[in-house]
Amino acid sequence: MVGTRITILILSLFLLAGCDKNSQSELDFQTPENSYNIVIEGGINTLVKQQYIQISLPSLKAEEAPLPVTEAQVSVNDGYKEISFKMTSTPGLYSAYMSGNANYNKAYKLTVKYKNVTYSATDTLKQVVDITDDYLPFTAKKQVDGAVKITIPKHSFGYMNSGKWLIAYTGVPEWNPGKIGGPQYYNYTHTLGTPNALYPLIKDDREVILGPDDLISIYKFSLSETYSRYLYSIFLETDWKGIFSSVPGKITGNISGNAQGFFYVTDIDFRKYRVKEFITQ
Repeated sequence: MVGTRITILILSLFLLAGCDKNSQSELDFQTPENSYNIVIEGGINTLVKQQYIQISLPSLKAEEAPLPVTEAQVSVNDGYKEISFKMTSTPGLYSAYMSGNANYNKAYKLTVKYKNVTYSATDTLKQVVDITDDYLPFTAKKQVDGAVKITIPKHSFGYMNSGKWLIAYTGVPEWNPGKIGGPQYYNYTHTLGTPNALYPLIKDDREVILGPDDLISIYKFSLSETYSRYLYSIFLETDWKGIFSSVPGKITGNISGNAQGFFYVTDIDFRKYRVKEFITQ
């Protein structure tokens, strides 16, 4: 009798979980529990000298796009000097020219002033491990017809260093620091193991067939410990949720005050190869 009750209880939990997920997908977009004054995105990189920060107001309705913030004062201190950012021709997108900004292990501080409120964030520049000194997070296998199948998992685990990668080829655009948001083609390497031992992760590989002489671009981005943990928290609430996962929690970035987002600093290694250089049997 006790065993029967336990079985019924477990089945009820499955049904409730299923009903909850289905009903949530049918609900109208509601005002989020955690509201923010402002959203700040973007960061500083070492590959190019032109840097970009995007600032917007969060949207409260699904059909509404975030409103750009056009009257903010934006600056970044690289540990030596304060660099002012100016808004570009794209509303809400601020830019500045920064040379000699590879200040490894130094803190970069972002300051944003908007409507008499100051928001700030700090991140540390970690030197990237060169692409040639790391295990590549994709495979290339020659096909019967001579073409090459590239398989790129979105997440790879057990690496010595956390990293963000962009593998670009025909059909996948090269990295553009001034394009924040939109379709994302990044994949990630994590120092930790798979986060969910009870339930398998959803397979999320990108596959493409290329010619052996086609060019492939590889960008590798370093991640500070803080930025790595932030991304990991996001993936725990999105890519890695299991059947008994709870309602998504509040993910806090590094922006002070009532703001959302993350200001990052990243070192980048960039290289181009022919596809045939990666072929494994």
